[in-house]
Amino acid sequence: MKRILSLILSLVMLMSLSAFADAQYADGTYEGAGAGLMGPIKVSVTVSNGKIADVTVLDHSETPGLSDPAVEAIPAAIIDAQSFHVDAITGATYTSDGIMKAVQNALEGDEETAEIPFEQADMIVIGAGMAGMTAAVRAAELGLNVILFEQTGSVGGSAMVAGGTLLGNNTRMQKEAGIEDSPELAFADFVRLGGAGTFNEEIAREFTYISGASVDWLDDMGCDFGDRVPYPGVYQPLNVDRNYSGKGGASAFIKTLNEELEEYLGKNAYLALNSKVTNLLTDDEGIVVGASVMMADGTQTDFYAAATAICTGGYGGSEELLMKYNFDNILTTSPSFVTGDGYVWLDDLGAAFTNMDFCTAYAGGIRMSDSFFEMGRFNVTNGALWIDVNGHRMADETGADSKVKSDSWSEAEQNIVYTVFSPEMLIADANVFTAGSSGREPAEFDAFSEMLIEKGHAFKADSVEELAQKAGLPVDAFVDTITTYNDGAASGKDAFGRTKQLVAMENGPFYAVETIPYVMITSGGPMMTKDCEVVRTDGTVIQGVYIAGEIVGMANVGGLNSIGGMGHGNCLAWGKQIAEVVHQKLAE
Repeated sequence: MKRILSLILSLVMLMSLSAFADAQYADGTYEGAGAGLMGPIKVSVTVSNGKIADVTVLDHSETPGLSDPAVEAIPAAIIDAQSFHVDAITGATYTSDGIMKAVQNALEGDEETAEIPFEQADMIVIGAGMAGMTAAVRAAELGLNVILFEQTGSVGGSAMVAGGTLLGNNTRMQKEAGIEDSPELAFADFVRLGGAGTFNEEIAREFTYISGASVDWLDDMGCDFGDRVPYPGVYQPLNVDRNYSGKGGASAFIKTLNEELEEYLGKNAYLALNSKVTNLLTDDEGIVVGASVMMADGTQTDFYAAATAICTGGYGGSEELLMKYNFDNILTTSPSFVTGDGYVWLDDLGAAFTNMDFCTAYAGGIRMSDSFFEMGRFNVTNGALWIDVNGHRMADETGADSKVKSDSWSEAEQNIVYTVFSPEMLIADANVFTAGSSGREPAEFDAFSEMLIEKGHAFKADSVEELAQKAGLPVDAFVDTITTYNDGAASGKDAFGRTKQLVAMENGPFYAVETIPYVMITSGGPMMTKDCEVVRTDGTVIQGVYIAGEIVGMANVGGLNSIGGMGHGNCLAWGKQIAEVVHQKLAE
């Protein structure tokens, strides 16, 4: 019977595809919109003689560079196939799908928007990234009426472009692997790696008690954790293996949460995409009572609820805030929609912030355009020297761990570090650049470095003195630095303890590449209680509002360091915590 049913379904699908291929549309020009990763994608579709003759992307907010291949290729593919179902472009799947959906909506009309299935919300969740999805799913499971607002056209947020490392202790997967863990061991790691006194001890200890249960909860929903073997971390090793990976990255977490959320949509959960919260609503006593939202149809609407969860992420997509709190020069790999809205709203309500001056930086970013989203990267441990704007070396370049690299670029004057080298200094067969060009092939290296030289971000010279002059470095200090390094290479006793690839910089041409730090995630955030309530500067709690995810601040939980899996751990543990706290309060 199953085989017969399968054959029938296959026949129906073939007939449907055939009917679509032969579809005739009335001649004319139509417009439609589809959901991209960063927001709506608007297209114009021209039909001539009943066939799709032209597809033009009119407007979109997708990330420059990453989305370009889809914007260029998908319209042509749709015309060639005479179908809005074509193969997505690898690396730009969401943009591809958004264009296809926009064309479909232009030709067939937009789908009707579902109505909110209840009269009064118990909880509003702002942001449908991993933290917001977690809060909404858990709230719906507990029977709360929840509305989830997302300013872009799809769920997942930063998790859709992130690695899949998750942190949690005392989990089922640890027990399966015979690993013993405890809240005390996890807390000891925060002290060891992040530094005692640098984080909020109350929420750090709470995290060690709730993080494992949140991982198990995700596991119970069927999340694909691959081989299910915990590991010791992606930065500095943890004292116990308590990191886990979603198969295929963090999108595995979102897939699981989204499938669970769909069970409640139309019942006690409502998802509003392309709906941007513009501000929080408060009563006369300063209690947060809801949010004002610019809906997808362009109407400004106020929504009210007993609890509002801010899960808007960090501010890694805001050059303004990064330069306000952290850097003089900076690039980012964060999505453009992570603009720190939650920080601004809570600042207006008098929230206290902590560790805002700390932000984990990644080394070797190269500015490729005026946009701080478009960048190249230099492989900073490949043998080049790290030279600051004063012409001085900074560290053991080939022996540096993640913290040394981060600190070097964070603390450098103007956040500028020159990677200085001659070809023989570089590690054989290692990448020089990790974007735009890779490897040591002259055809690749020369073309990319020449392009950087034209942009004024790299310099090439036949002598050390000339290189300093071209790069604008103090000549005497730079020459002395290189001389000292070369003497150390000759004697085998480097001033910074470098032993790996200790090769003198003697034979030109000589290069200097101007690099600056880049961020993936921000680290500071509002002061909060273990119940995810936000604390004002006067020590009182802002009633009615809660936070989860990146806005909590990794530094506030784990201290001044990068701890593997903490980013996603803050989303899952605190998102689940919000729902359970609100449910308990409403039941009282």
